Amino acid sequence: MPCFMLHHRHEPRECPAVFAAWRGFASPLRHQPALGSCLFDDHQIWWRVEADSADDALGRLPWYVAVRTIAIPIAEVPIP
Repeated sequence: MPCFMLHHRHEPRECPAVFAAWRGFASPLRHQPALGSCLFDDHQIWWRVEADSADDALGRLPWYVAVRTIAIPIAEVPIP
């Protein structure tokens, strides 16, 4: 199955709304750890998601989060 890195950015003032957007939103990503830089005043979040398409991957995010997110196709690569 294809894999995507969801890369989300928001402004510092949007932090409360980004996290509140998850309330009541059914998603396999909810209550799961994600990588984020908000605690370091950079305001980005990343999720690694297996999905059929980029749209399917973005559909796992609440709308408020998804419109500020890009889905990047990724795969493991051997590092010599």
